[in-house]
Order: sequence, then C-alpha cells, then structure tokens
Amino acid sequence: MRPIHLKILLLFVGVFFFQTSLFSNNNFSDKISTLSSDKEWHNILHFRDGESEIDDERFFFAKEGKQNPQAELKASIEKLISDKSDDENSTFCYYPSRSTWILEKLPELKKEIKIPQCIALQKEKKVLGAKYVTLVLASAHINSPASAFGHTFLRIDNNPHTPLLSYAVNYAAQTTETNGFIYAYQGLFGGYKGQYSIEPYYKKLKEYSDLEQRDVWEYKLNLTPEEIERILNHIFEIRHFYADYLFLAENCSYNLLWLIEVAKPNSHLIEQFNHKAIPIDTIRAILSANLVQTTIYRASKRKNILALSRPIENNSVALAFAQSDDYELSSIKNLTKKEKIAALSLATELLKIKRSHNKISNKDYLAHFLRILKERSKLGKRTKAKQIKPSAPQEGHLSTKTSFSYLNNQSISLRTKVAYHDIYDNENGYISGAYINFLDTAIEYKDNKLKLEELNILEIKSYAIQDSIFKPISWEVALGAKRIFNNELNSYVTAGAGITLGSNKLFVYATLTPTLYYRKQTQESIATNIGVLYNPSSHLKFGLLGKNEWFNQNREIKEIEPFFTYSFSQEAALNFNYKYTDRDGVKEKESSLSLFWYF
Repeated sequence: MRPIHLKILLLFVGVFFFQTSLFSNNNFSDKISTLSSDKEWHNILHFRDGESEIDDERFFFAKEGKQNPQAELKASIEKLISDKSDDENSTFCYYPSRSTWILEKLPELKKEIKIPQCIALQKEKKVLGAKYVTLVLASAHINSPASAFGHTFLRIDNNPHTPLLSYAVNYAAQTTETNGFIYAYQGLFGGYKGQYSIEPYYKKLKEYSDLEQRDVWEYKLNLTPEEIERILNHIFEIRHFYADYLFLAENCSYNLLWLIEVAKPNSHLIEQFNHKAIPIDTIRAILSANLVQTTIYRASKRKNILALSRPIENNSVALAFAQSDDYELSSIKNLTKKEKIAALSLATELLKIKRSHNKISNKDYLAHFLRILKERSKLGKRTKAKQIKPSAPQEGHLSTKTSFSYLNNQSISLRTKVAYHDIYDNENGYISGAYINFLDTAIEYKDNKLKLEELNILEIKSYAIQDSIFKPISWEVALGAKRIFNNELNSYVTAGAGITLGSNKLFVYATLTPTLYYRKQTQESIATNIGVLYNPSSHLKFGLLGKNEWFNQNREIKEIEPFFTYSFSQEAALNFNYKYTDRDGVKEKESSLSLFWYF
C-alpha cells in the first residue's frame, strides 16, 4: 500500500473512532440533545411547527434533518469533523452560520475541526463592510402583480451618509411571470422557488423608485456588531438554497424575519405570522419589538418630477418643451427665469426616463442632455421644490378586515377578507386609488337563514391618477361569485380599463368592464363604472359610486351607491352605505350601518 493511501486510511479511521467515542460520551450526547432544542439552532434551520421551512434537500446533512433538529445537529458536527478541506466549498465556509454557532456552543470541538481561512467569504464581507442594517419598504405598486402589497428587503450599510454604495439583501420568487392571475395562483400554492440574493442597493433603488415609481421607506435597525455578523453568516449560508415561495405566507417579508430572528433570537417575530405576512404587517411587528432606531422617507421619481413641474403646470409652452423630442431652446426664450429653470430641469428628468426605457438612443440622449445642462447652468440655482411627506405605511389600518353590518331589511351581514385594502377603507397610509381584495366573503343572515351573498377571490382596482406629466391607464380585474338576477349566485370574471383624474384627496374615475358570468350557462355583460372619492382627512372618506351594466338578452342593472367611512383607530371604523339598485325595472333600496374591525 502506498504511503499516501495509508495516511488517508489512518486519518479516516482516526476520525471514525473519534466521532464514535465523542457521541458515545454521555455528557456530550446530553449537550447535543439540549442544543438541538435551542431556539437559535431552530432559527438557523428555519425550523417551525415540526419541520424546516427550507425545501432544498441539499441544505440538510441528515436524511431526516428537515424534521429532526437533533439529527441535523449531530450530522453537521460529524461533517465538520470529517471535512479537512481548506477551500471555499468546505463545510465551514459553505455553511458559516451553523458552523460558527456550533463552535460557539461547543468550543471543545475547535481542537478537532479544521477551520479554513474562507478567503472568498472574507472578501465578500469586506466588500460589504457591514456596520448597520436597514429594513427597506418599497411601497405597493398595484400595476405589478408581484408587488401589489409592497416589498421589503434589507440594506447592508457601511456609511449611513452614502446609502447608494450599500448592498441589498432580497428574498423573492424566482419567476418572470407578469400575468396577475397566473402569478397569484402559482404564488398561493407554492409554485415558485424563493431564494435570497445580494446585490448593489442602487440597482434596487432604481428598480423600485425610478422605474416603478414607488416611494421608499427606510427603517434603520437597532443591531450590535455581533448581531450583524450573525445575519451576514446566515445570508451567506442560506443564499445557496431555496424554499417554496408562498404569496401570502412564506413571502419576501416573512423570510426577512428569519434573518432578524437569527440575529436576535428573543425577538419572537416569526411566531406572530401564521397564515399571512403582508409587508406592512411585518414592519409593524418589527417596530413593536423596538428594533427600529430611525425612519427615513424617500419620494419616488414620479413625485420628484411632479414637484419640479409645479411652477409650470399651467404653462403649456414650458410643458411642451420638457416633453418634446427635439428640445428646441428657442421655444422657451420668452419664459421667466423661474419658468425656464423649471422647464429645463423637468426636461432633464424626463429625458433620463426616455433613455431608461430605450425610447432614445444613447447618442441622441447625450447630445440633448449636455445641451440642456449647458443652458440650465446659465440660470443659477433654483429653490428646491417642497416635497409633501405622506403618512407612513404603518399608520394605516391593519390588513385583515371583518365587517358587521345591520341592513334596513332587518338582516345582518358578516363580511371578512384576508387582505388588504378596499374602496370603502380610509386611505391614510395607503396609496390613493389602489385597492386589492383577497378572499373577501360576505354572508347574510335573514329569517333564520344563512346565505352566501358574495365571494371575491381576487379583486384589484388600480385607479391611477393622471396628471400633466404622467398618463397612466386605470384598470380593474376581479374573479369571484355574486348574485345578479333572481337572487341567484353566479361565478364571474371581469377585466376593464379607464381613466382617473384629480388629486389624492379628491378624484374621479371612469372604467369600462366586460364581464363573463356562469350559472348553468354563460352570459356576458359590459358595464360603465363611475366614481367620486373624497378623502378630506386621515379619518374620513366619502364616496359616490355608480354602475350601469348591460347584459345580453336586453337585461340591465343600474346601481348608485353613496357612502362614508369614519376611522376611530387602526383597528376600527364606522361605515354608512346606501345602495339603490334597478334590476330590469325591479327597484331595491338598501341602507346599512357597518362596523369595520381590522386586525
């Protein structure tokens, strides 16, 4: 036998006997048993309710590791002892979170485990230069089905004054799907794999603030250097593996909580979320746990552009120049200095958007950009436009709602929805005109009988307000069941589009929506929907909704519905609603007083 083979054999035999004697030691076995029940170990494994939420089998060393933390701990120790490699794929470097924790809890193993240098891992940590961790909330973007509830991620900061040089830690479904219904279905039933990733923060900021026109809220976390190190080790370990992505439960916001739990095992964040974890709810949980030091608001690119346009919002010449394709400077020579500054500044920002959307070549972009900047430099400084800070997302009503209603026909109605924000809810903390209902169910009790009145599986209304610069199309989609003629329940699917005008406080929308109904046979309709919504304060909301729906076979339904809602708190509101309905000449008048309970 060759000497090198003999050495390998002796090493193997030595490791085998050491492990055998180690785990046969009663004191050591008792330690393993105790540590395997430690909350810190369960957090590292994402272990909850009897099994790990990591679905990638490569994450586990033990065959039964997904369901057995003790077996996984024992197998991890055995792997660390037997692995004598010194490269980046060694057990210690590839699994730094569990490896570091095991050595902290069992320091006697340091004599038996070869601890490699992990050069590549240390370089990555050095690049990050982590001194602070910030939780970032990109506000809801209703035109993106993947981000209808908003999106959260962590930012790893080296210097609080240079956030653009930081890095973002993100958890997301691995998909390019843009169809809202397909995304919702796949996301609800774990059809996507979710994974963590690390990328430069400026890319995330550009994606969420500039391109998607979303406000950004930053929550600097109260973490010690040791806790930040635990987060980093866990990110570098868990990023290699996937878990089934569940749109309402195990989503982006929920999985970020695991990182914070690893850093602060006694924060008890994960246990607060069982069936849903909407981003704003996780923000509230983190705030309630006193884990936030400071909060910073960053307005979207759209809001910044609108602030630039205020001095010239009624000046057609200035607006035409800013939105033109040739940027003819002679067209604004008669404007006042203030108007010229606004027109040129606005033109610069809109030109950047054109380039980012590939609506202009890089050559033409640079030519126009430099010419506009040269002209702008002649005019000196401008007064910075005042940006109105909206209510923070956490100040809005809670995301699940149950309504108790008393109707004038002496019936009682119970309505509940899993999420999130509908047209009757006050807008404080939410985006005006953006509504999404998920699993919204209404049951009515009358004459000692219960009946299902309505079921909205998914309803999205995007009443995006048009202005002098941006002209978004309003749209709505819905899938569910409701009663139309003869008090019969029909399933339906609808989709439509239109326009919305006004401001966040007062706006008017109009949409056209074709609908397909089914009960024994299909029937089609098309409806015009008009509404006026007024939000005079954070507590009060008025609305007037109207609908005229034409069916085949010359049938028609007309509806007029005024309402108002008054919020007492984030948990409760009072709603009065009056609905006049004309179904083929059969007129109904219904008024209701409802208590909204949010939780």
